[in-house]
Amino acid sequence: MSSVSRGVSRGAEVFDRWVSRGDATPRDLGIYRIVFALLILLSPPSFRWVSQFPDSFVNGPAGPFALLHRVPPDGVLLGLELLVGTCAGFLLVGLFTRTASIVLALALVGGYGTVYSLGKIDHTIFLVIVPVLLAFARWGDAVSVDARRRGAGAPAAETPQWPLRLLALLVGLGFLTAAVPKVLSGWLDPRTHAVQGVMFTQYYVNDRTDLLAGHFIGLHDGVFWESVDVATVLLEGLLVLTVLNWRCWRVGIAIASLFHLGVLLMMNIGFSGNVVTYAAFVLWARSPLLRREVPRATAAQRLAARPGSARLTPVAAGVLALALGVGAVLRPEAWAVPRLNQVVVVVGAVLALWYLVHVARDLFGRLRGGRTVSVVDESAGVRP
Repeated sequence: MSSVSRGVSRGAEVFDRWVSRGDATPRDLGIYRIVFALLILLSPPSFRWVSQFPDSFVNGPAGPFALLHRVPPDGVLLGLELLVGTCAGFLLVGLFTRTASIVLALALVGGYGTVYSLGKIDHTIFLVIVPVLLAFARWGDAVSVDARRRGAGAPAAETPQWPLRLLALLVGLGFLTAAVPKVLSGWLDPRTHAVQGVMFTQYYVNDRTDLLAGHFIGLHDGVFWESVDVATVLLEGLLVLTVLNWRCWRVGIAIASLFHLGVLLMMNIGFSGNVVTYAAFVLWARSPLLRREVPRATAAQRLAARPGSARLTPVAAGVLALALGVGAVLRPEAWAVPRLNQVVVVVGAVLALWYLVHVARDLFGRLRGGRTVSVVDESAGVRP
């Protein structure tokens, strides 16, 4: 074998080890699946409003929706909403998890693609990617009806880590695609302040005047605004590099969560979809609130041990999932959770700050030669 071939082979081995390395467990992903599904049920996407527009407004983006020339009937859009809600219900209980994940992604593509055909494209692509990738990470292997159907004595399969690594890479590249146009368009020109310009647009044109917007609109400190311009580009441009190491990646998305909180407070724009995506990388099972083991003989397990209950439990779970999904979509508007997007961003920032404090504590402990305990992840002690 030539030296080139050996080098390629060794490079492939190193890449394979890097892709497969990670510390997410089935319980971590199972808890995240519940959080993800619950947030969709609390605020299911709405597609039916598109039917209020005439066909002349339709101008589909590049791709399959470029073939769309008419607004779909209201019944089709309602069907997509019900499909999203039902799949989210099945994800919540963890029944037919992989199928529900793929169907959910397809329904979201159909709904969001139709909405985007009116011209405005929002930051929702990660909500489509998450269920697809985590279906391959087997996020239904724990805290789910699927896991109970396989039996408590069935050996737990090792969680594939490559879907999480790929998700992190896609998030990083998504940020990079936002940074490059900023640099090319003169965002960093010290003679102008791009973020301040966006602030003016949001405040005076889009009437986003709540929270701290009134304070920042009157701030005319050029050093501050230029610093925000530079910080924004650095965060968006360099985040993809942190994908190389899990600890660095988690620090990066924690900083991004604080960045989203700043955007919310200044411009009243809540990038909750991004924050929900970041939650996929949280090691939930190590949280002090969730670390305690479940008792071996719970009431649900005793019920499942009765004759015939093995068939009843999935049926009951399916009925519950269907009821939750349909109810979430058809509920009155008065029952909607107020300011859910803002709440998600704030909660994400609080968790991010908690994580960064613990990372800093561990770092200072090592610098001082003291004993530290990694309460969030173990990636500091392993190679990327």
